[in-house]
Amino acid sequence: MKSYIGIDFGACNIKAAKISSTGKLQKIKLNKQQDGGNFIPNVILYDKVRDNIEIKIGKGAKNSLDVENKVWQIKPKLSQKNWTKFIKNLGREVDAAQVLKDIFNRIWQEITIKFSKDEELNVTITAPVSFSEVQKNLIKQAALEVGIPVKAVISEPFAAIFSAEDFDDEQCILVFDFGGSTLDLSLCRIENFDDELNITELAAAGLKFGGIDIDNALYENIFLKKYSDEIKELLSEDTLGKHKVELMNLIEVLKEDIFLNEEEELSNSISDNRGNLHEFTLTRDEIISVPEKIGVKEKIIALLDELLDDAQIDKNEVTQVKTFGGTSSIDYFREILSDYFGDEIFDKDDFDAEEIYMAVAQGAAKYLHMNDAESDITIKNTIPYSIGLISGNKFNRLIKRNELSGFITPFKPLIISELDKNNWRVAVWQTFSNEFDLQADSDEVIFVGDVELDKKLYTAKDAILFKMQPSGTGEIFMSFFEQTADSDAPKLVEKKIVKLGG
Repeated sequence: MKSYIGIDFGACNIKAAKISSTGKLQKIKLNKQQDGGNFIPNVILYDKVRDNIEIKIGKGAKNSLDVENKVWQIKPKLSQKNWTKFIKNLGREVDAAQVLKDIFNRIWQEITIKFSKDEELNVTITAPVSFSEVQKNLIKQAALEVGIPVKAVISEPFAAIFSAEDFDDEQCILVFDFGGSTLDLSLCRIENFDDELNITELAAAGLKFGGIDIDNALYENIFLKKYSDEIKELLSEDTLGKHKVELMNLIEVLKEDIFLNEEEELSNSISDNRGNLHEFTLTRDEIISVPEKIGVKEKIIALLDELLDDAQIDKNEVTQVKTFGGTSSIDYFREILSDYFGDEIFDKDDFDAEEIYMAVAQGAAKYLHMNDAESDITIKNTIPYSIGLISGNKFNRLIKRNELSGFITPFKPLIISELDKNNWRVAVWQTFSNEFDLQADSDEVIFVGDVELDKKLYTAKDAILFKMQPSGTGEIFMSFFEQTADSDAPKLVEKKIVKLGG
């Protein structure tokens, strides 16, 4: 019996859902000891109990003040080159891949104890639109190494599309997924005629900005000014950073509770090392003032414009806007969408708090189930980045952004004199930028991986031909050809799969 698991590996929280082979959908409580909802904080603690290391994830790890032995916000760290942290209880450093494996191992233990050993589990994990193929591969490999049978890693907003209960005859749905570390957009066309369902992702775009950035901006722009003396006093005795962690947790909780509970202001307190309480208050107006001050609205509107332009449709063609992620519950952002698309397309007051958090995990579970169970369904998703090679000192775009994942390039020439003479190494790069004149050393250009050709197979002296194709699961296939004098058509020499990150 097959079951399908969706894991939404969020920057702040982790969520999971299951759909059975019969189509029954359920939320998975990842830790029976956690209270308040089906999701748990994405924080890990390497605790020491009687000389034994106990790995804990979730609320207890988040609330722990043992900052030397815990890691939080691991997801943004995946984009940092060579990130490590020394864990005192382990007596060594851990890197992002090791932390990922430890978190996935604990999650998988919680998931598998709930199901029969006879069930064949198939897992989809989600990642932000703006994650490179290398970052997504880090997630997939970490999960595979601890025994999670990952079949696909797909973008968070594309997964959310599948959480819909019903698909009408024809829709154009924009998903606005605003989470802890990123804002992710996906624009999909739904066509359902004569029992044939087509789901096509027209375009996707991402912004590396989320709830964590708002929390930091609230700290910098509101708390440091409003409570300068109190914070200075707390931090003066805070050699390990415990009070800073408490402050950031306090800001996050107050921010979320104000909007979810429709409050104008809320207060909470922190105790210093002498037992004195320091009370902090956050208001709705203060929260809204921060994104206005740092120009987030303009960035969101520019991203929406860019998405529609990539899809080559007008915003009036969008039939529905669906919001997900905790940050999307903030009135300020919902009003931006209402103003941009109109009240008839997006009602800023109509949202379900549980759906906002769980839809990505539920959609991820449903994604694989629909692929397996429905013979009359066609799913096509885009690659939200461009793929190419470095030629000279510039990025040479070969597959443009938002092509469908199965797109195959026409024949392209590969100049032999530009290859490394010893190993004929072909390096593949990607970018999320829409600019066409990018320098090779630009921060926008990201190394994906490379292949090494067997130069003994080639007779050409000047150039060989190749085709490139990205798959829906992240691999990049390359086929290499030669045009010989005795043949009208190019002759296939060898095929390669780009090894992500190496």
